[in-house]
This record gives sequence, C-alpha cells and structure tokens, in this order.
Amino acid sequence: MTRLAATSDHGREPVSIFCPACDRLRGNAFDSLVLLPIHDANGRLLSELRNGIARPNQLFAGVLALDPFRRHADILKAIETSGCSGIANFPSITAIDGEMRVSLEGFGCGAATEINLLRSAVAKGFSALAVVDSLGMAQEAVTIGVSGLIAARHANDSMFAELSELAQETRLGLLRLPSAVGAP
Repeated sequence: MTRLAATSDHGREPVSIFCPACDRLRGNAFDSLVLLPIHDANGRLLSELRNGIARPNQLFAGVLALDPFRRHADILKAIETSGCSGIANFPSITAIDGEMRVSLEGFGCGAATEINLLRSAVAKGFSALAVVDSLGMAQEAVTIGVSGLIAARHANDSMFAELSELAQETRLGLLRLPSAVGAP
C-alpha cells in the first residue's frame, strides 16, 4: 500500500493519499506515470478498498477523475461503502502541461472534470483535497468546500505563495506532494 504524505509548511497535521497504483513506481515522475491507463489507478484503488485497509485519521483515497471506464458516482459509492471518508483528485491532470494538457482539456479531460469529481464528493459529505496547478482551479476548489489544497509539484514560488494565501480558507491549508516515491 502506498501512502503519499502530503506535508504542510504551517505545522498542520500531515495527511496521506492512498494510491495503490503508485506501489511499483519509483522516482520523481510518479505523478505523471500513474496517469497511464496500464496502471488502472481507480481499479487498483477500489480493489484495495474492497479488501479492507486501516483508515487512519486524514486518509484520502486518491481518485483519477479522468477514468474513461468508471462513473464518478460509482467510484464515490464504492469509496463510501469501504468506510473511507476522504478523497483527493490524485492522480491528477495537473502533472501534465504543454500541448498534451491543452489537447486533454480540449477533449473534456481536464481540470473541470477533476473539479466536478470534488464537487460531487463534497456534496456527498466526503472531505476532499484538491491537487491544483492554477489560482483559478484553486479558487473553484475552495468555493466548493474542499478541506485543503495540494500544490502541483511544478508550482513555482509565486504560485505557491498565492495558493498558500487562498488555502488559509480551508481546514487543512496548503499541502505538497513528495518529490519522489520509492527507492531512487
């Protein structure tokens, strides 16, 4: 089981994102590699949740909002059935930039889909963490009532400062993903 610790610079308690698809990944490209269909991020997540996991305080199920094979409602129902009360939009489109990102956004596979997943989750009573890579995406997430923000790993100092200020409106504040997983 992989728990990606998202840490805060403001002394708030760390949280864990449960993302079994990261288990076999190594190095610092985990956040983009886990988006590949071969990893079936949500399939592995749902399988592990069905098998039962210890649910420490602040465990968030990492949900790939861009899953072409599963509806958000079905994913959220399975997570709720497992007893897990938190979700994060991870793996996230925020790991991709440039022309590929523009193309995915154009096909409706972008940030709006991730915000819609978070909106549905919050409406169903889940605590939610939003992985964000822009101030606009972060503002939408805070407006829908997420519990905290996670800065995309490529966020520069200026963006991080803006996100940090906005995240003060949330319970958990602004968090960071680790720079790598597994052995170097």
